[in-house]
Amino acid sequence: MRRIGTSICAVGLLVGAGCAALPFLLFSDTVRVTLINETGSSVDVELFLSDEQNIPRLLLLEVDKDFVDRLGERVDMLILPGGRLSFFRSCDDLQAIVVGDADLNVLGGLGPDASSDVIRDGSDFGCGDEIQFIFHDGGNLLDFDVDVVVLEPTFAIG
Repeated sequence: MRRIGTSICAVGLLVGAGCAALPFLLFSDTVRVTLINETGSSVDVELFLSDEQNIPRLLLLEVDKDFVDRLGERVDMLILPGGRLSFFRSCDDLQAIVVGDADLNVLGGLGPDASSDVIRDGSDFGCGDEIQFIFHDGGNLLDFDVDVVVLEPTFAIG
């Protein structure tokens, strides 16, 4: 009987709040990470993530070394021109994240690089947020940067 009551409440909440509530209800215990390439070339990205909120940046960038593997995770991604990639991590598993190296592939893998500051749970983002790393160039071959935007979950009613 308790399950039926919970189900009725959940359906009532969805009906009352509309579809905008669905992502919040499904992913409220996760953080979404989105990589957005606003350049005309592909971008190779090395992300470093840790479940240790106060891990120093230098140690976080060494995560793929043998003795530091248990402190975090290294994620390598290729983002096509104009592309967007997203993934989720649990709030417990994602306490700190940094773009350690992003390479703009202008001429056969050659091009400028960029990195970000460490983004930390509590001070920079929270559970349920979306962290966007936006890669852009200034219209020339030497200008390349990454911006970090944190979007809090929205909950629309009606």
